[in-house]
Amino acid sequence: MSGKKLAKATGVVGASFVALIGAVFAFQIAVWWFIGSDDYASNPGPETVRHTPERFHALSEQAVRDTLGGLSPSLVLSDRGCTVSRYEPRPDGTPSKLSTVDRRFTARTRISGSHRQELRDGIEAGWRLHGYQEKPPAWTPSTPDEGPDYLTAETSEGVAVWVALSPEPDRTLTLTMSVSSGDVAYAPDYARPLSPLRPDTEDTYWAH
Repeated sequence: MSGKKLAKATGVVGASFVALIGAVFAFQIAVWWFIGSDDYASNPGPETVRHTPERFHALSEQAVRDTLGGLSPSLVLSDRGCTVSRYEPRPDGTPSKLSTVDRRFTARTRISGSHRQELRDGIEAGWRLHGYQEKPPAWTPSTPDEGPDYLTAETSEGVAVWVALSPEPDRTLTLTMSVSSGDVAYAPDYARPLSPLRPDTEDTYWAH
């Protein structure tokens, strides 16, 4: 076979192979589309509950202890409430049985701005001690007078922890903490309206 004929035959074989692969790929796309538009949409897979509300409550209590338990003296905290946000309905329109739960805390102790770095160091040390995965800060001010500081981490159970150190006009700090998780079994009775709070507890150490 001459070189030209060989090249032509090779080209025909190659084109046929490409066409075959394209046909198979198109068939798979058609099958996936058919399954997705019919069976999957009308019969979505099961939802997996990662935490019950009771389990999340226990994990949030543990997160508070892990985050702030190493501070001395301890801070007086107020449990300010809890939001329960149900997931969107399933593809077939049935209500989801999952939710995101976010529990909020605020320190009632008046904190002098001079303790800002001490608090940052203490919180991060607690997270390292208990094996939390620290996340890059959302934003860190360049001078102590700016703010707030945001510190974030995640537990081995997939619970997100967020702490804000917010400077006030009177040169004190307000410490706010959020503990949240997704894939929590939906239980609207666990929701509690968030209440406002201003620090109202004086401490001989933290206030100075």
